[in-house]
Amino acid sequence: MAITRRLVEKQTAYRKNPIVQGINNFVGSPWCVAVLGLLTVIAFAFSLEVVFYTIVAIYATYVGIFCDDFKPLMPLFILCYITPSISNNPGKSDQGLFYGATGIYLICIVSVAILTLIIRLVLDENIGRASLFTKKRSLLLGMIILGASYFLSGIGSEKYLEYVKSNLFFALIQFASIVLLYFIFSSAIDWDKMDVDYFAWIGLIMGIVVALEVGCIYISEDVIVNGVINRGKIYSGWGCYNNIGAIISMSIPFAFYFACRKKYGAPFLLVGCALLAAVFFSCSRGSMVGGVFAFAVSFIYTFFRAENKKLTRIFSFALVGVAIVGAVILGDKILAIFNEVPSISDVNDGSISFNDSGRFDIYKNGLKVFLDNPIFGQTFYPASFPMYDFSDVEAFSSFFPPRWHNTVIQMLASCGAVGMLAYSYHRIDTIRLYIKKRNDTNTFIAISIVALLGMSLLDCHFFNVGPVFFYSMCLAVMEFGKEQ
Repeated sequence: MAITRRLVEKQTAYRKNPIVQGINNFVGSPWCVAVLGLLTVIAFAFSLEVVFYTIVAIYATYVGIFCDDFKPLMPLFILCYITPSISNNPGKSDQGLFYGATGIYLICIVSVAILTLIIRLVLDENIGRASLFTKKRSLLLGMIILGASYFLSGIGSEKYLEYVKSNLFFALIQFASIVLLYFIFSSAIDWDKMDVDYFAWIGLIMGIVVALEVGCIYISEDVIVNGVINRGKIYSGWGCYNNIGAIISMSIPFAFYFACRKKYGAPFLLVGCALLAAVFFSCSRGSMVGGVFAFAVSFIYTFFRAENKKLTRIFSFALVGVAIVGAVILGDKILAIFNEVPSISDVNDGSISFNDSGRFDIYKNGLKVFLDNPIFGQTFYPASFPMYDFSDVEAFSSFFPPRWHNTVIQMLASCGAVGMLAYSYHRIDTIRLYIKKRNDTNTFIAISIVALLGMSLLDCHFFNVGPVFFYSMCLAVMEFGKEQ
């Protein structure tokens, strides 16, 4: 106890040092998030992930020792997720960054950072120890129930024992992605001092970084050939066009957050427009739907609620005018670029046939799996999956199980009625939280979450780690953040 007390006293003394306080002021600022975002783009463009992750490990270790709380860790989770370059895509090559000696090196430096943070939580009474487990969290019970349904996935199904180890590991990943950051940050951040603008900057910079990555992809992969986009070339080291477009769509509301909340925030409307354009250049049709939703709802809300209504409305009308003129002059040329991107619907012989990319077959198969295993589902590793019967993505489907591309179907097929009820309980919890703590900040966060959930009805984003990490932090800010 005496040793522990002396360690805490020394740590507190270090944090009061003027030089350390100056560094901490920068580390906890949006400028630091911007620098980390720039480093992410550089690492992505030039395959310098080892350098970036080394910097991140040192940064996280510093935060664990010297910073007052864990707020500066928030941007790391999403930026680290969107860093891997095309050449180091773990699903396309087993010779990349995450294997062999570099893989072992990454495990070592991350382990040191994590150990430092754990020790800090154990020693610090303010952001760890008892407060970590006594903090009142309105969403925690629902998250635990949802996680329990993941772990119960597939019990009693025909192939349960065959997939039990992989299934439990995948369930652990999904549970941790939802609850871990919400649980830790709810206690390990001084919310009385936390400026919610900081999190909005994280959301906005996240989208700008991915938009810049899209630009890198177009340049390095020669995506446009003969004036037409080849969508198959749009992929990164962390996901394909659908994953890319979804992250950008989730970031759009945060551009409007600043347009709404700042006295001279109207120029952020341009940033929102640029992010929407980036979504379209991701060529993800589901993300286009989510992006248009996020843009339209955020735009309307900002139009009526902006701090500086006059400037915002002048800017809004000007943007609408430019969009109309641009559509008239350049509309045909812009549409021609997207000519080879599968359309949402095709007109054939006078009738409309929807190009669903096999989604309807997937959903029918998923419902059949649910009816065959109605209580706990068939596990996360389905015995049959129509989309992958003709796919060449064996490396990817072995890294993560093929998923049902719809959250409702996923819960029913993988976790049965028990899982669907657990998910519904969690969803009701989040709706109640927003109603109870509704304000401008939480409204823009809610728009981002709804965009994610909507896109997850067409894809598997709610079962991808990166988007759900961000979702988990969104819920923590929504519940504990204080609007300035």
